[in-house]
Amino acid sequence: MYIGIGMFRCLVMMFMSAGLALAQPAAEKQLQQAIALHQSGDFEGAIREYREYLKARPDSMPAHSNLGAALAHVGRYEEAIEEYRAALKGDPRNAPVMLNLGLTYYKTDRIPEAAQRLEAVAALGKPSSQATLLLADCYLRMGEYQKAIGLLSPLEKDNAADPGFNYLFGSALIRGGQPDRGGVLIDRILRNGDSAEARLLLGTTKLFALDYAGAVPDLKRAVELNPKLPGVHSYYGQALLSTGDPAGAGVEFRAELEQNPTDFMANLQLGVLAKEDQNYAESSHYFDRALKCRPGDPGVRYQVATIALAQDKVEDARVALETLTKESPNFTEAHVSLATVYYRLKRKPEGDRERAIVQKLLAEQQAKQPGANPK
Repeated sequence: MYIGIGMFRCLVMMFMSAGLALAQPAAEKQLQQAIALHQSGDFEGAIREYREYLKARPDSMPAHSNLGAALAHVGRYEEAIEEYRAALKGDPRNAPVMLNLGLTYYKTDRIPEAAQRLEAVAALGKPSSQATLLLADCYLRMGEYQKAIGLLSPLEKDNAADPGFNYLFGSALIRGGQPDRGGVLIDRILRNGDSAEARLLLGTTKLFALDYAGAVPDLKRAVELNPKLPGVHSYYGQALLSTGDPAGAGVEFRAELEQNPTDFMANLQLGVLAKEDQNYAESSHYFDRALKCRPGDPGVRYQVATIALAQDKVEDARVALETLTKESPNFTEAHVSLATVYYRLKRKPEGDRERAIVQKLLAEQQAKQPGANPK
């Protein structure tokens, strides 16, 4: 469940009232006029009056906060962010302003920054259920599934009849490796009939179980039922890619980015497809966008390093891969590529060392496979 624009505006107006309450009854006429315009729904007029007031009182926290709310209401999110940040300079622990800033980051698809602000709100005390759901969705989009599960589990009892909650929680459970618990949520959604949400959850359950062929019809049906459901094209693209249809997958990944430019998987996979076509400039563009969604992601950083290697920027690749293998010592592919780099640099001892690490990691992986004979 991604938080819709209606809920977003409702939350902004709800928390805007806290800023309005901070204005003293005897405040200057200009601020009173701005507040009156704001409350009457004349947001453009309110914006003008707040800005005029701030010329005389640039440190007014309530004015900055209210101006941010008015700007967010008319969709001028980047300006709203600046005003909320200005308000927090005067009151860094103001929870309503922090929440509004988090909401605005969310609406501009700056998910890691939204999560950071929402975490700060939670640290100040018990957050609202809406704020908790929003933070859980941020974790889901950042791939931090266990954090999302931890937030949502205590809310399950009181929200069992809410299809939106069931979809959000079910997505976290399935992607977090708990398909059996996720299946319970799928059943709840299916009680209301076939839906894109249920089909997406069914498809992703099969996708995470590596049943790619079985996932395709469910995900195709989800696209047919609701092509605007966040993530639906991305997961359908993954299923198509895994069943040998890269062209069809590319179409779906691009369709996802048309409505959700910060979708991590779509950016990552389009980057990989472009790299395979040796279109390194386009590939780097997509990888950069993927890293903005999930800063520091090892998989994306590995792809960037392999581009450097493909372009004979061997030293750049060495530095990136050495850092990556140090941070993620079990990343087998990174060790393979690092061995290649060392051999290219005529550093055979280091190459042999990486090769031995790869053999050890592969042996460990094989030993964990079902039916493997213990040595």
